[in-house]
Amino acid sequence: MDNDLNLSIAQVIKKYGLFDNRARAKAFGQHFLCDGLLLKKIVSCALPLDDGDILEIGPGPCGLTRAILDFAEKRKIICIEKDQKLKPLHDNLLKYSGANLSFIYEDALKIGLNDLSVDKLTVISNLPYNVGTKILLHLLQDLDKVTSMVLMFQKEVADRICAIPGTKNYGRLSVISQVLCNCEKCFDVSNRAFFPPPDVQSSVIKLTPKINRPHDIKNLEKLTAICFQHRRKAIYTILKKAIPGFSQNILDSCGIEQNTRPEQISVNKFLNLSNLLFQ
Repeated sequence: MDNDLNLSIAQVIKKYGLFDNRARAKAFGQHFLCDGLLLKKIVSCALPLDDGDILEIGPGPCGLTRAILDFAEKRKIICIEKDQKLKPLHDNLLKYSGANLSFIYEDALKIGLNDLSVDKLTVISNLPYNVGTKILLHLLQDLDKVTSMVLMFQKEVADRICAIPGTKNYGRLSVISQVLCNCEKCFDVSNRAFFPPPDVQSSVIKLTPKINRPHDIKNLEKLTAICFQHRRKAIYTILKKAIPGFSQNILDSCGIEQNTRPEQISVNKFLNLSNLLFQ
């Protein structure tokens, strides 16, 4: 078995026939980054990596994994990969890297972070486009061990996560993400950086769990689901129809005027409103 570490990521992709199976790549949402400098730039957003372990979701041909090793070779790195056909490629990295590296072949949506034998965790991932939002919402349910998450999404999703009130991208995903984490966009990535190139641009964002975040957001999830189905209607009109016994006094307690639209309401006001409505 030849050492894949002597090959570029493009050569690894070619060696294992990943160029040849676009159907599987599409099914798994696989778009591979081959630019070593760009991969290192992604990992640098998570620095310093001097405390706890590292989780990567969807390592694929391990371009990002290699970049993580360059910065944190002494850290424990856990990779979750759904596509078991990539196992021979991963076995090669296990054999020759000498790193504290492990692969779990499972759907990331079926694994909770508390299921992993770690105390602290940094998540660094180029998430599959087709399930990126679902994986984020899954990770947000279980942040007790997480120090930070550096994640790549399609640009449209990243813009929604980081959007501020009053903008067209602000919505349910913005509120849920920002009530739990400080969210910042790191940089955009052209679709030309991938193989196969996706039809959309991408962005890397960093999410850092808030110290005083709420630990149960079920009520907030319920409220935002109701409100953002009708984002252009007045909040009073939406809630009067959806919630028995609702009155303007509740909005007044949160400092929200009755003609305010959901897209204009801040994260903290949404949280306060959910606590009052469903207490």
